[in-house]
Formats: sequence, C-alpha cells, structure tokens
Amino acid sequence: MDAVTAAASPSPSPWVSIWFSPRRTIRRIVDADAPPPWWPVIALAMVGQIIGSLQFDASGDLNLSRSFMPVAIGLAQTLFSVLVGPFLLAFVGSWFGGEADPTDIRQAVAWSYVPIAFAALLLIPALLLYGNPIANPNPDVPLSVLILTFMAGIGAFWTLVIEIITFAEVQRFSIVRSIATIAILLIPTLLLGWL
Repeated sequence: MDAVTAAASPSPSPWVSIWFSPRRTIRRIVDADAPPPWWPVIALAMVGQIIGSLQFDASGDLNLSRSFMPVAIGLAQTLFSVLVGPFLLAFVGSWFGGEADPTDIRQAVAWSYVPIAFAALLLIPALLLYGNPIANPNPDVPLSVLILTFMAGIGAFWTLVIEIITFAEVQRFSIVRSIATIAILLIPTLLLGWL
C-alpha cells in the first residue's frame, strides 16, 4: 500500500480499535483536529451502572429504597472519574514526568470505558428481566445471564487495562508509571469505599 492509499483510507472507529490497539487509537483521537465525542461512551457506561446497581427483593421486585444509594454512588464515581479525575491524574502524573493536559487525559479515561459500555448493552435486557445475579443471587437465573454477567466482569477488567495503556500513551511514559499514578489515586478511593 502506498502513502496516498494509506492517507485516503478512513481511520477505524475508536469504538472498535480501542479494544486491541489502545495506544494508536488514543493517539489518533488526541491528535485529531476534531476528536470524536466521548460522551456517548460515558452515557452508555452510566446506563449500565444504573441497571447493574439496581437492588431486587427476594421475590424479584425492584427495591427502590435499597437501589438509591448504589445507583447514586455508581453515577458519582463515573462522573468524578471523567470530569475531575483527569485533573488529579495530570497532577499525580506530573510527579512521574507525565506531560499530558487534563483534556487529553479525559479522552484516555473516557474512551477506556468502551468495554463497560458494550457490557452495558449486553446486560441491560438480562438485568431488567432477572435482576443483578451477583448482588441478588437467584436460583432461577438462566446460565446465559450468568455468562453475560461474567463477560461484564471481563469488560470491567479490560476497561482498567485500556485505561492504563491509554493513560501511559497520552502522558508519554511507561506502563509502570501509569499503574503507579492510577494506584496512588485508586487506593484512597478503595479505602473510602470499604469504609
């Protein structure tokens, strides 16, 4: 393929390429004159967070009073990670020699949520029909729902992997520094959640 053909071919969708080429994808996004909007990714992730946080009674009925706090905390965590988190990541990342500004870091964080957004699309019908099989164990839940829930867990793990890689790329430093930066901010959050 010559340079003219390569330049003329369209870039793959970041919704697809972020899964297995996170470095190239995020570099293309932050270097673009008009980067693609990240808010649809976060909106889908938040819908999945809401549905996944719903609490059901033993009878299978939705329990709004028990659902309120998990839903509110999940939404606050997602919004915080995208709106405030990039400023904290830029600050802590500068200790390790990072050079990205919060806008580029926001792109890295937001686009890393693509696996969770896809998991939300898979889980929404199952969770609405059968509830959350992890938070509310139910022996009548079909195996397919349990498999989808397991896949959502893998999506959450892959989101973390992509976030580490894309954050390292925008900061232009190593994966080890990326993990250290994220861990410095994640440890207090986990401790607060545990309390």
